[in-house]
Amino acid sequence: MPSTYAHYLFGKEVYKNLGDNVKNMINQNKELYLIGLHGPDILFYYKPLQSNSINKVGYGMHEKIASEFFEKSNYIIGNSYSDDGKKAYILGFICHYMLDSECHKYIGEKIQSSGVSHAEIEVEFDRYLLVLDGKNPIKSKLTNHIIANRQIAKCISSFYDDISGKDVLKALRSMKRFNNLLVAPGKLKRKIIVKFMKKTGNYEEMHGLMVNYSPNPECMDSCQELHTRFTNAVLPTALLIKEYFGNFNNTSVKLNKRFERNFE
Repeated sequence: MPSTYAHYLFGKEVYKNLGDNVKNMINQNKELYLIGLHGPDILFYYKPLQSNSINKVGYGMHEKIASEFFEKSNYIIGNSYSDDGKKAYILGFICHYMLDSECHKYIGEKIQSSGVSHAEIEVEFDRYLLVLDGKNPIKSKLTNHIIANRQIAKCISSFYDDISGKDVLKALRSMKRFNNLLVAPGKLKRKIIVKFMKKTGNYEEMHGLMVNYSPNPECMDSCQELHTRFTNAVLPTALLIKEYFGNFNNTSVKLNKRFERNFE
């Protein structure tokens, strides 16, 4: 899946193509829209160094057909009195789903052909986008837009069975802490992090999450291809959001066929 900055930037680009009524609702609930851009990935960060019932939900959702979640979400929103926060969160979630499902198949093919890890392909794409935006990829903190508080966490938890607001809050705080930890411009900090990953048995899976000092030339083609897919997905996502937004509170309307896919 594309990584943190890619999802954030994609959500900003989609927002530019939305109607004023949708933009106004998002502007009043910006924090929830921005968290929604990360979809179920926020749950990965609940005690991320070990498998557990909560981060398993995040991983498992990627393999399920998306319509199940979005139909349920529309029902939940329909039974919530004037809760625009929930609407904003789900519209952000649609952005996440669309970018993931447009990119995942290609990323899988790239892994097979190159041997570069999933995590490194994602993070190299983040690096690519950060450089295009004139930012320093080694020093940039990518989760400053994530606001973690009880009210926000409670709202998000309503979309997940058996996950409490307290659980979501812990995951969000962990997401910010973990991502900031991996910002390692200094060699000493980087060395300590690598040593810790190896000691905990997470090196193979997680070392690619740290941005390399220099771009990996093996990922130049994937960065360009992912950027093309990113760009081509913006307008279809805005149109899908417009349709979904128009059907809020109307559970009798069948979802667009574009939701009949998983995140992979």
